[in-house]
Amino acid sequence: MNPGLYLVSTPIGNLDDITLRAINVLKNSNLILCENTTNSKKLLKRYDIKTSLSKYTDHDFNKKKGYIYKLLKSNQVISLISDSGSPLISDPGSQLINFLFKNHIKVYSIPGASALISGIQLSGFLNKKKFTFIGFLPKKKDHKEKILFNNKVNNLIIYSTKQQLQKDVYAIASISETFEIVILRELTKLYEERIYIDYNNYEDFNYSEIKGELVLAVSIEKETDKINDFNIIEIKTIINDVGIKKAYQQLKSKYKISRNDFYKLSIGLKND
Repeated sequence: MNPGLYLVSTPIGNLDDITLRAINVLKNSNLILCENTTNSKKLLKRYDIKTSLSKYTDHDFNKKKGYIYKLLKSNQVISLISDSGSPLISDPGSQLINFLFKNHIKVYSIPGASALISGIQLSGFLNKKKFTFIGFLPKKKDHKEKILFNNKVNNLIIYSTKQQLQKDVYAIASISETFEIVILRELTKLYEERIYIDYNNYEDFNYSEIKGELVLAVSIEKETDKINDFNIIEIKTIINDVGIKKAYQQLKSKYKISRNDFYKLSIGLKND
């Protein structure tokens, strides 16, 4: 093997989903960098890989970059793996490989499993829109909504967690009433599940039951402007009585309007 850093894809769930090349690279590496040594030991044990492990996340970059560079300059082979799937896809490593590129160190990609690709395949969206990979949404509600609003022209692939799932779904619902969400749970594992959510059932769904690794495939349709169908007098009256926020909750189903569009309309009415 040529010396350098190898970005090795590992299974996203089922340990059988690894390539022969990936196993060979890991066995012949001088060192394997990983997010969590406990998780990675399970994979190494499964394939009788004896290579030493060393924890590496983006927080370790400044502390370990010199050491890694020195090893690579001495013609060592180092592999970088994430806890699951393809390295650098919402996982640590971008700082390191850019540092190595600038210092003329060879970096190799060893392709394999990716939750992103499985998410696209299992979305079921047969429209003509392109896919945009979002990764994990920010934790703050307004930050979630801003990213979603700016990207709703395309289908979206979003990574989520049990703690953020309901917040992510409600953020999607806040920008449009015409959406489809496919929740892909435990991809490639024994209890893999595909769950469909849209505007009609998202509020009644039991989010607390969903566990494991989550991928959301999202289709958000742009809504047509129905301003001519709005009862402006009714809207202004309700806004004056209860405020914009509560008025939206009362009227969103009737007028099929997104929260952002309703706020824009409300501001316009106040300025009239």
